[in-house]
Amino acid sequence: MEATPPSYTPSPPSPSYSPSPPSPSYSTVLLPGEQTVEETRRQALQTQNTGVFRRITDNITLVLRDQRPGSITPVYGRNGLVRGHISLRSSEGLAEVTLKLEGYLRVETSGTTTTTSVASDSYSLWSSSSTEPCPKTLPFTIFFPSTFMDGCQSRPLPPSFEDKRATSGTCSYTLSVVVSRPRRFLSSFRSNVCLVVPVYYHPRSRPHTPVLPSDVPFMTTVKSSPEEWHQVLSTMNATKTSGLAPVQCLLFIPSVQMYPLSETIPFHLQLRAPSSSLAQFVGKATPVLPSGEISIRVYLLRQVVCKAFEEHRSSNRILGEGKLTYSAPLPENHHSYRNVPLGEGIDCLDWDGELRCTEDVTVASFATNPLSVRDFIVLSLEPLQPMSCPLLASKHCHPIRLVTDPWSDHAVTW
Repeated sequence: MEATPPSYTPSPPSPSYSPSPPSPSYSTVLLPGEQTVEETRRQALQTQNTGVFRRITDNITLVLRDQRPGSITPVYGRNGLVRGHISLRSSEGLAEVTLKLEGYLRVETSGTTTTTSVASDSYSLWSSSSTEPCPKTLPFTIFFPSTFMDGCQSRPLPPSFEDKRATSGTCSYTLSVVVSRPRRFLSSFRSNVCLVVPVYYHPRSRPHTPVLPSDVPFMTTVKSSPEEWHQVLSTMNATKTSGLAPVQCLLFIPSVQMYPLSETIPFHLQLRAPSSSLAQFVGKATPVLPSGEISIRVYLLRQVVCKAFEEHRSSNRILGEGKLTYSAPLPENHHSYRNVPLGEGIDCLDWDGELRCTEDVTVASFATNPLSVRDFIVLSLEPLQPMSCPLLASKHCHPIRLVTDPWSDHAVTW
């Protein structure tokens, strides 16, 4: 018996729609009585590198695009696009044409050099197994890797690095063209012609928040935005025979603690102690200038650490000296005294200062197991005549990170 098909109720008619009103017109031109409250300008497109790098030999020519005009060494950033072509003088009788991107960390300890591979990518542009003859011009497009395996841990690919003042550790990259031909009488063996070009890997980085402007007074920002400052504490002790109390050292630095190589880093230094201890810092002629008895320095220190076979070797370099200017002390009821109050009979001396890297510093902080580049802000208090001074030398190193670019609120892919 055939089943009876179900009956369906017809759908109600669709509602009628009236056309939408036209969208209002907008203009960036202000009308009379209007004013701009907030404005965000569109970021200009980054300048594209239109230069071409060429390396020419008798048999091979390597052409790399997207370079700065006149650049001596090709430069690539994070996940950088390596684009260009290879020209061959003769493409007859070839076995294979290969492009290689390689990178190595080299560290030297106790006269022994250890090499670690951080990049080893090989690309066959043509081989004799192809049904097509080898062309004389071979275009290519590859990318720089972004990470490497450091032991069992994946790390960001380290930048090109060579410190001529500390030659114990380097990181370098090369782009190689290998043209293979079968040997005349031993076809199973190949003879290779290589063209090797050093390339510079320069990954860019920036802080996650902006650094305080160096021209804004410390007293203004520490009152209105105390979270913008990080407090670094250290102590300058006195000799036991002097009977003097130790000097508390408070160094205020921008709280982001990631500073661009090209920007000035503001800081504020305060010394707290009884007047008898602070007398060592006060000149006899005027009570507000530091005397020549104790050297006060705030500076940027770079430490290059090399490690091989459980042996460590390090070298230090000063990247920039701070400039200090005496300033009025903080008020006694200021919030920064909550953790370390002044106490009865405690006086203080204050300085404002600025730090900046020298212009030849272009590589940011980075860390790998064999080679690390670490950066610090150092506060050094050192008596010039330690045998007669009742206060002992003090040096405190606070780790920071140096980055290549200033903060920006625009998303940029490098």
